[in-house]
Amino acid sequence: MTSMEGNLSARGKAIAAQKPNFLDVLSDLWAPESNPDGIVNIGLAENSLMHAEMERFINSNSQIDAHALTYGDGFSGSHRLKEAICHFLNSQFSPWTALCPSHLTITSGVSNAVECCAWALADFGDYVLVGRPYFNAFKTTFGTRPGYGINIKLLVTFATTDPFSMAAVQHYEKAYAEAKSKGFRIKAFLLCSPHNPLGRCYPENVLKEYMKFCTRHGLHLICDEIYALSVWENPRLPDAPGFRSVLSMDIKEVMEPSMVHVVWGLNQVATAVLLDDKFTRVYVATNRHRLAESYRFTTNFLRSHHIPYAESNAAFFVWMNLKAALKDPATTDKEILAKLRKEKVYIAIGTAYAAEEVEWFRMVFAHPQNVLEEGLNRMLRAIQS
Repeated sequence: MTSMEGNLSARGKAIAAQKPNFLDVLSDLWAPESNPDGIVNIGLAENSLMHAEMERFINSNSQIDAHALTYGDGFSGSHRLKEAICHFLNSQFSPWTALCPSHLTITSGVSNAVECCAWALADFGDYVLVGRPYFNAFKTTFGTRPGYGINIKLLVTFATTDPFSMAAVQHYEKAYAEAKSKGFRIKAFLLCSPHNPLGRCYPENVLKEYMKFCTRHGLHLICDEIYALSVWENPRLPDAPGFRSVLSMDIKEVMEPSMVHVVWGLNQVATAVLLDDKFTRVYVATNRHRLAESYRFTTNFLRSHHIPYAESNAAFFVWMNLKAALKDPATTDKEILAKLRKEKVYIAIGTAYAAEEVEWFRMVFAHPQNVLEEGLNRMLRAIQS
């Protein structure tokens, strides 16, 4: 322990011990010319396919006024930003009831918004129900700063049941009943749609059934819709539902609207981006096209090397079974991870997302082809070594 860490509170020491592995990756990123021996990062949930377009927009639209240098409009976001978000979401999410600024609270990032939900909705010792696999940061988002007692340990397993089907609701009912029988206080139900790491969307009828589930048990519904606009056409998954926001449904028909909390986010130049309809229309369409192309390139590679994966049509992820492609079936997932690190390619291990089976890994494909080629070839060397 460093001298600085020795001066921290017990809470601060616990948080410091949870330093994520990807911070080491970011300090040694691969670049073909300047750092060819660096780490190829295809594990973090970043979309680098649209960097050039966003960079040009930011550099040509960076303007502030004196009001931005004051306390502004308070602590929940500026009036202008809220109006811009309403303008954009009313266009893109088709809410049943048009959004207005009073419906919104602005935070520093979506993870922070989810954490604020935990802090505001749950008390010490309360639990949040979530299906597995789930976004690994949810564990610390709900369990660290909100007070240790808000737990995400009530995990729902599905076995062979499709987690996006109506049948999956019964698994939540079973998990809820078992938790209540043990005396757990369950306060909320957490849903990620489009899903991280599975990259699929929930159909409208399933979303409605989850709302009914929350109503039956008096639960808040927290819906993370950050990947709403990253949905593309996958010919290998032709019947996959597209994104449907819970905001677009008649919530009051099945649930008390004040019990529904939707989170979504974007970067720091939000106001200018959201008010430029022409730019956002082209940007979203181009992003979807590039995601589809990168996904096709990645999955063609996986199929050609007999690496199983789960088809998806949303977000940035390929959920793949690396163990199935190994020569030695006794190799553990942690040994696979060590092989990947040796080849300097960063891919996330599935157990960090509470995968039901240990052989799964999450890869992010939202990168240019040269990055994917380098990362995938390093991955192949790792599992064939």
